[in-house]
Amino acid sequence: MKYTPKQYAKALMDAIQETNPKDQEKVLDNFVKLLVENNDLRLFDQIAGEFHKLDLGRQGIRQAEVKSTHPLTKDNEKAILEELNKLAKTKIELKTEIDERLIGGVVIQMDDQLIDASVKNQLEQLRNNLTQ
Repeated sequence: MKYTPKQYAKALMDAIQETNPKDQEKVLDNFVKLLVENNDLRLFDQIAGEFHKLDLGRQGIRQAEVKSTHPLTKDNEKAILEELNKLAKTKIELKTEIDERLIGGVVIQMDDQLIDASVKNQLEQLRNNLTQ
């Protein structure tokens, strides 16, 4: 049976929370052995990302992934963060990524919400409107 990175991360989070802090290293060692046995060590980075999201959630913080064509300035990040904090009514942590295919603008993914303010999306919508 195959597990998703999210399932692995949740299992690890549960195991760590239920374990005495002095035994947590043993839990981590066993977790890595399990990944090797299941031939899923290649999922480690994804599992770590999902684990980080779970940890943030435990602290009452949500993660938003922001893709843009160029690195965001501190002012851009601050403005995006302020708007997302209002929208989500909780603390937000930004994870930024460069995606030159967007042409311009940003795409923001927060949990199951997607805000696509990219030039690429606007051009696609314009094309769809013109061909209908």
